Amino acid sequence: MNIYIEHNTERNRCWVRMDDWRVGFSTAAEAEQFVERLNARLNAPHSLDMLADSSLRPGVTVRAGRRCAKEA
Repeated sequence: MNIYIEHNTERNRCWVRMDDWRVGFSTAAEAEQFVERLNARLNAPHSLDMLADSSLRPGVTVRAGRRCAKEA
């Protein structure tokens, strides 16, 4: 995944680009914090056991083999 920060001085905004996705931030500091956290999570060790864990997060149900957020 290509991750980088775009600065728009005309609109006083920063965008974090993640391939085709874009997330807007009011300040460069917020954008940099987001990139740091995202990179840390992407680069964190992940075990196959953790990824294949069958227990779902609270509030998530399985319907026809798909995980769906529970409606409030």
